[in-house]
Amino acid sequence: MEFSSIFFIWVFLPISLIAYYFSFKLPLKEKSHIKLLNGVLLVLSLVFYLRSGIKNLLLMIIMILLNYGAGLWIDCFSGEGEAFRKSRKGVFIASLILNVCILIFFKYFNMMVTLADILVTHWRNIPGLLFALVKFEGPGTVQFHQIAMPLAISYTTFQSISYLADIYKGRIKAESSLLDYSLFACFFAQLVQGPIMRYQELGSQLGTRTHSPRQFSEGINRFCCGLGKKVLIGNTLAATANKIWNKPAADLSTTEAWLGIFLFTMQLYYDFSGYTDMAVGLGRMFGFKISENFNYPFTSHSVQEFWRRWHMTLSSWFRDYIYIPLGGNRKGSRRTYINIFIVFLLTGIWHGANLNYIIWGIFVAVSNLLERLFLGSLLRKNPIKPLNCIYSFFVFMMGLVLFRAPNLYHAAKYYTALFSGISEKPGNEVLSYFNGELFIALIISVLCAGFLQRAFEPVRSRFGATVPFVLFRTAFSIAIFVLSLMFIMNGSYNPSIYAAF
Repeated sequence: MEFSSIFFIWVFLPISLIAYYFSFKLPLKEKSHIKLLNGVLLVLSLVFYLRSGIKNLLLMIIMILLNYGAGLWIDCFSGEGEAFRKSRKGVFIASLILNVCILIFFKYFNMMVTLADILVTHWRNIPGLLFALVKFEGPGTVQFHQIAMPLAISYTTFQSISYLADIYKGRIKAESSLLDYSLFACFFAQLVQGPIMRYQELGSQLGTRTHSPRQFSEGINRFCCGLGKKVLIGNTLAATANKIWNKPAADLSTTEAWLGIFLFTMQLYYDFSGYTDMAVGLGRMFGFKISENFNYPFTSHSVQEFWRRWHMTLSSWFRDYIYIPLGGNRKGSRRTYINIFIVFLLTGIWHGANLNYIIWGIFVAVSNLLERLFLGSLLRKNPIKPLNCIYSFFVFMMGLVLFRAPNLYHAAKYYTALFSGISEKPGNEVLSYFNGELFIALIISVLCAGFLQRAFEPVRSRFGATVPFVLFRTAFSIAIFVLSLMFIMNGSYNPSIYAAF
């Protein structure tokens, strides 16, 4: 269920708010009250997940019970002694392997069978094998039933792994309440595309949280802002980006190719950051503080800084649960470089079941390593910092060719179109893609990319609570909401990109 869908906005969200705040007004003791509120949110979250299918809901329930029980079991062996330590480690490793196996089966089964199909067919013909891998199309020698990927399987698995790892390391105690753990595992506000919440962040709010008109108002404003980013900017850019990307890459002119990748880059940012804004806003409406996921990444002065500002909860997850356990930067430069490479390779694999994502992960790893080796010092010495921003944006954009292309063959042809100087064909000029909506969306996307926002942050922090500012923000949010609804009802629907991951 998309946050930007008519059903969610007009049916699910109003019913959820009415049910929640009706329960909030019931005269109960504090402990019983918070349990009732959590129970209401859990039922709503399960209904939200049920919209993706009963099989997916059953899998979610199984994973909740599995990780809830595993957490309690790990916590049982918290005593001193070698026997306790080994038992604790054994239970943790077994539960970790089980979670990873579930993820691999549902997310990568189709990819592995396609790969096996290609190898079985072409193993005697190396050129044919390489070409088949580049196009990643199996000839159908191996027959199989495709596995549909459950909604949010990547995010829920990572959230579960972090919970179990934190119990194992002694950072938290296992949650004894099945109700509270279940809500932590499937809270609908951050279920589909994150942010990836740690139990330390969300779990502490399950037992106590505050509700206020101001907080609710902030949540509505943030939700409207995210809805506008997704519908008015992201979807508008997507309409033209899809036209370009759906054409054979060999038929694209150089200007078409550059327009296509620029539009997709901005679409991805406004689509994903818009979803995060909506998730944060929904959390505020129900009394929760959801983690931020973006911090104006396009203002970054290096690729390393970019990845500290983009999808921050995923980056911090890989840092804390992969990079640091591997040794981080504590075991010398060579080991540090290997650890960075592993982290970004796994990041690429996490994003999708396609060889493109593996190459994309390698591309990101190499760009980070080059900065650590020598580019970083050059960037720091560069006095013209806007050039650094252009550089980091360019590197990110080049990686997104792999991210957006359906296979490596298409990506290679697209790179060729970008850099070969192919001229436009008569009747297919770049200007033919433009209309009023696209032109306005492009201008707004550039203006709202972060540079102006960061410059005006001191003004907002100083005057943000004043009556004129609050009134202006409220009027602006209402206008964005109404305009977004008009676009949605006129058929401006585009599924969120990161929902596929």
